[in-house]
Amino acid sequence: MKSLLIDGVYLFNWFVLVYFFALNLCYLLFLVISRQAMREYNLEHKLAEGSRLPRYFQKPFTILVPAYNEENTIVDSVHSLVQLDYPEYEVVVINDGSSDQTFELLSRAYELVKVDVTLSRHFSSEPVRGIYYSRSYPRLTVVDKENGGKSDAYNAGTNAARYPYVCCVDADSLLSGDSMFKLMRQFVISPFIVGIGGIIRLSNGCTIRDGQVTRIRMPGKMVEKIQVVEYLRAFLFGRLGWSRLNILMIISGAFGVYRQDILRDLGGWSTSSVVEDMELVLRMQKMIYRKRPQDRLAFAPDPICWTQAPDSLKGLSTQRERWQRGLMDTLLRNLGVLFNIRYRRLGLLGYPYFFFFEFLGPLIEVFGYVIVFASYFLGILDISFLLLFLAVALLWGMFVSLCAVALEESTYHRYESAKDLLWMIAAAVLENFGYRQLHSLWRLKGMIKYVLGKRSGWGTIKRTSFQVSGRQ
Repeated sequence: MKSLLIDGVYLFNWFVLVYFFALNLCYLLFLVISRQAMREYNLEHKLAEGSRLPRYFQKPFTILVPAYNEENTIVDSVHSLVQLDYPEYEVVVINDGSSDQTFELLSRAYELVKVDVTLSRHFSSEPVRGIYYSRSYPRLTVVDKENGGKSDAYNAGTNAARYPYVCCVDADSLLSGDSMFKLMRQFVISPFIVGIGGIIRLSNGCTIRDGQVTRIRMPGKMVEKIQVVEYLRAFLFGRLGWSRLNILMIISGAFGVYRQDILRDLGGWSTSSVVEDMELVLRMQKMIYRKRPQDRLAFAPDPICWTQAPDSLKGLSTQRERWQRGLMDTLLRNLGVLFNIRYRRLGLLGYPYFFFFEFLGPLIEVFGYVIVFASYFLGILDISFLLLFLAVALLWGMFVSLCAVALEESTYHRYESAKDLLWMIAAAVLENFGYRQLHSLWRLKGMIKYVLGKRSGWGTIKRTSFQVSGRQ
């Protein structure tokens, strides 16, 4: 019996070794692809910087802002949206049955008046209680409806949208003044784009006035600093690399634009999904590969959406558990894509990566720690090999994160303070000692909750008003 156990442990150790090298080979490829994609993107758009396309080339859009109990941030968020640098657009806020002062604050701040308007019924949603226009900001419409969740709110908001492009923005987020000009320009440059996402940056620590980020700073807590590096790595390597390969599988729900025609073909957002953004994008990719091979989804690295990240381990744990449940739910709903040659690169590369490395990764990593202890007690642990393996893993993790910081600083240099740059470098190093292991445990907890049947529910993450997030 003991010999079988030892053989099993040896076999798993070899599996982990192969798994580790396969994963990090993917990271290396993303480093190369993303660096080249960033260089080409900047070259392509260098001439367009500072210029304005003729008005007839500027495509109008509707910004959708689903809001459920967002009283701390909603007024500032909407204020940033109604003053964007763009000639023709509208903002539709969907109050999804909030039980706090979200609607009342909107009503007072923007002088809302109820109007008699009949919405289209392209997408199903919970009953709408009223439509309100703003006296002070003609661009603003508020849809007040029964609670149905974020996807349901998007469906109701799209029914109210007047323009052929819809932009999804979270109610705790702010857009830079020129973000939509930069993002909508992509639809002119590449008319076959049907959906595109911008980069998400953390507003924690930044100085914010009148709904705009006026000074970019690193946040105060280490848990926030590490998230700054995480977001840079995820977007500048992950999203940029997948976009370059034309198999982008997620456009962040906090900042993405879609053509209405493809949304109608898909029937809108799924109200039964745990995470609406990845589920929608994966369905889009499947449709593109089956019926619309000329179309594509893309990512642009310079249009910025500023969002609040959790500032406590408890809040971050809730968020990451939810993300893992959503990832599992989306992948298992679409399991037929795995290794399906019908979907070409999506089925042979994109989906397998997310399935084996993002979905199963936390399970394999945590189980690997258990096997290390088992190997020690069985007397088969080679301490020198273990230390070498850990050193390589930690150094490579630091290298990948530092490359993300270097790519950001060499391209955009948004953090002007040398102190902030040093903090980013420190966070890229320190996240490997304890934080990443804790992060895997949170994701494993999310997997367990999903298996036990807890597949819905978003949990609560504490938000603060934008005014108190700024530092002088």
